[in-house]
Formats: sequence, structure tokens, C-alpha cells
Amino acid sequence: MRALTPSLVLTTLLLGGCSTPGAFFAATSGEAFSPHELSDEEHALVYLYRPQSDWADQELEAPGLFLNNALIGSLPSNAYLVLEFERASYQLEMRRPLFGSHWTLLADGPMDFTRIASFVLDAEAGGVFYLRYDELNPPPVSEPKLTQGDGPLQLVSEQVAQLEIVHTRQVQPFERIAASGESERMQRSFWRSVGKALGLIGI
Repeated sequence: MRALTPSLVLTTLLLGGCSTPGAFFAATSGEAFSPHELSDEEHALVYLYRPQSDWADQELEAPGLFLNNALIGSLPSNAYLVLEFERASYQLEMRRPLFGSHWTLLADGPMDFTRIASFVLDAEAGGVFYLRYDELNPPPVSEPKLTQGDGPLQLVSEQVAQLEIVHTRQVQPFERIAASGESERMQRSFWRSVGKALGLIGI
């Protein structure tokens, strides 16, 4: 049996850190899509899904979903997850891990290369939201109006979502999310202080 090279061992250990293996290692094998009932009119239902693509199938590490700076899931190719939110505004971020970690010292700065998308979702009570994540391909049907989102993470209509989400598989169990304040990360504090010192806006 051939001995493992040090670089292969190191890569395996790093990928086994905080991130989730991508579809390159195994196809998403959860339960087929099934609609979820909203528990009450005081919450909002949010589906986050990712259509299957050749690009997504080649990933070694699946991108992570962060809510108010906390990692709440990952989204490999051909996957969906469903969340129930209390009525509030939530900062959503998608981050691509690098050797097992979603964070570097450059996070939240001008050279933050692990962040894919970031925007605020206003979860209205009783609402149902569909968030579509796809780096290369636009939705199969044009939306009648501009969508919310950032880059490959877009809020789409039920009409658009139902054409694709029915082919995906659940990547993690249903979860309820309570409204909570954002906890500030160390990197964000650092870059904000740098921005203030240089008189820059938006950091």
C-alpha cells in the first residue's frame, strides 16, 4: 500500500475542520424535497436551495450559510434546507471555506475573499421566502420585478423556485431561528477602526 504524502494528509485534516465536504466527494443524499408547514402566523418560512450544476458538483467544500454571524448550515450541489424565522431582520451571508475555515484575518475587510454574498432579509410574519443560490446560471424563468439578494444568492418567487427546488434533497433537519442581535466579529471591529482612521465610508 502506498504511503500517503504529507500534503494529502494535511489537506484531509484541513478539510475535516469546520467546513462540510462538497459534492465532489459524494452526491447530496437526503430526503427528496417536501413542503414544510408554517407552525404559526408569527413566524416566516425560508427555503434556501441550490440547483445541481457541473460547477457545484466539483466542489471540495460546500459554502456555508451564516445568520447574524453564526454558521447555521451548508449548501452543497442539489440541496435545500428549510428554516423558520421569528419576525425580524437577519443578516445572511454565504461564505466559501478555505482549508476548512470560513474566516481569515482578512474577513470583513476590502480583501475578504471567502465571502460570496451578504444581504439583509426582512422576515415578515406569515411569509414564505425562497432563496436561490447559483454561481453561474440565472433562474429558469425571468422574474417580473427585480429580486433581493447579493450576487449568486437571490430571493426568487415561488413560481421560479418550484421549477427547481422539487429536484433537490434536504441537506439538514428543519430548524427554528430566534430573533437575536448581531454579535460583532473581531475582524469587523478591526476594519471599522481602520476605516474611521482613514476617513473611509462603508467599512
